[in-house]
Amino acid sequence: MKTFISHLTPLSRAVAACFTASTLLALSAPGAMAASWQECNGNKIRWNNSWTNMYISTTSFPAGSVWDSKLQNAMWHWNNVKGAGFNFYVGRDTDGTHSNSNGVNEIYLHGSEAGGALAVTFSRYHCYWLFGWHYGRDEADIAFNSNLAWSTGAFNYANLGSPYSFEGVSLHELGHALGLGHEDRWMSNMNSYYPNSGPLGQFKEWDPIGDDRIGVRSLYPDATAETDVAGSAFKRTGAGTSGLVSSPLSAARGSTINIEFTFSNLSTATKTFNIGFYLGGILLGTNTGAWGSAGATGTFSRALTIPAWVAPGVYNLNFKVDYDGAMGEANEGNNTQPMPRNITIY
Repeated sequence: MKTFISHLTPLSRAVAACFTASTLLALSAPGAMAASWQECNGNKIRWNNSWTNMYISTTSFPAGSVWDSKLQNAMWHWNNVKGAGFNFYVGRDTDGTHSNSNGVNEIYLHGSEAGGALAVTFSRYHCYWLFGWHYGRDEADIAFNSNLAWSTGAFNYANLGSPYSFEGVSLHELGHALGLGHEDRWMSNMNSYYPNSGPLGQFKEWDPIGDDRIGVRSLYPDATAETDVAGSAFKRTGAGTSGLVSSPLSAARGSTINIEFTFSNLSTATKTFNIGFYLGGILLGTNTGAWGSAGATGTFSRALTIPAWVAPGVYNLNFKVDYDGAMGEANEGNNTQPMPRNITIY
């Protein structure tokens, strides 16, 4: 991926014509890293009015279809980040034609524009000097690869490849459309590789996690506040890659097991909370005084003892951040996180 930016000498009347293509790759593809956002003479390049219209192609994603719903849901999640004052608005592109230089933000399916990537976002912005620096985003078009298999259902932990989550990829590409670049240093939905940081909580909700929120709050800061912590079944595995946290497939009654767990602080401030660990509905242990700075995401390990008195069988192993409800959160539905596999107790 290349970004073309001309930093011009002061008092020059020339305009810097800028174009970026940001792609989301599958795990088997070579990676690319970029800055978290573009800058013009040290200024973050953003939509100057803190909002933009995204025109969904009705020939690709019919109005009222599940595809349309997933796109709008991904927009809503970006709009709903507190501490940031950005909004996507929905429009309809009905003529079946698309261009990445017509000044209209279009979302559509295409058989070749994405190349071998899952999707690509074409962004245009300006950066020039004319008695002061002028800069801003001008257009963002998202092309999904029509040659690939897509899923509009709940994310399947047993399959981290095709068919790809349409909502998950939508969330990533819309992050590019609002001005964020790839972030491969830690877990983020802006990671270069699918499935990015994955969904959150027991309902498998695709939502910007901590680092994504830091990005949009930096580009479009406002004074609103948010309190929310969430569990995740994913962990960082490399630059821009992620995989499932580990947990055993079986264990004997009375034995000690080790699990990994990930949580993200989606809040606008540092939070302290307690975590409970469960075998089905049986509380196995707690971590008290866990904390995370605003936007922090981390993966940790915990040893747990299986009670000798439990009945043999197949159980759901899970953890819950803020298990005692001590925090008043914007979203209580993303706290409980099942392990991505069941455990057999014998």
